[in-house]
Amino acid sequence: MDLRKYRAILFDLDGTLLDYAAAQEHAARRIISILEMEDSAAVLTKVMGFLEGRVMQDLEACKSSAIEPGSGDMRQAFQRAGLSVDPMEFIEVYFEGLEEHGRPLPGVTGLLRNLRDEFTVGVVTNGPGTVQRKRLQLAGLMEFLDLLVVSCEVEHAKPDPEIIRIAMKLAGSETFSTLFVGDSPGSDMGAANAAGVDFAFVQPLGDFSAPGPRVLELRRTGDLAGFLNGVG
Repeated sequence: MDLRKYRAILFDLDGTLLDYAAAQEHAARRIISILEMEDSAAVLTKVMGFLEGRVMQDLEACKSSAIEPGSGDMRQAFQRAGLSVDPMEFIEVYFEGLEEHGRPLPGVTGLLRNLRDEFTVGVVTNGPGTVQRKRLQLAGLMEFLDLLVVSCEVEHAKPDPEIIRIAMKLAGSETFSTLFVGDSPGSDMGAANAAGVDFAFVQPLGDFSAPGPRVLELRRTGDLAGFLNGVG
């Protein structure tokens, strides 16, 4: 496969370009410290589980299904999770913690550096705009991007294909000339397939069992560089 068939290469951010697991753990430890929760492995596991669950993920992505932070429903969600803290403070500290952590995954910086002269390179990510922009800046990746589309800024979150269509419009590319690279079968693959663009599936653990069309399967995003000359 030769990447030069594409005009634009678009990337998911978390888990594809940046180490999201490490950022979440950093934020979780910050929550435990600032909210003076018990500093134990069990509490860290509980906080991490809540951060990775649908309540926080929908809120983080600004999905229409997200629960209002200050609502009774949110307080009940925290209670069900066994978290006896103020939801508003928890959420604020969480996003502040994410902002502090921007670590590129192995091979990503070199890949984007190599791609920028031949392609329109962009990021399409769910999340708050301020948070994602700060993390990209910390990672030193912003200079390699031609465009950045963030769900909370455009009011469309993956797997809604509209967020990819917005990015394609900015890139001046069509469905046949766009490649989307991501690690989530539901969010990323779902959005790419619904938008009609080719998808490269990144799975560090090598689990490619999720169904759905893809043109490439990669263990590392950085491995995409091997396809610049039609080989990989």
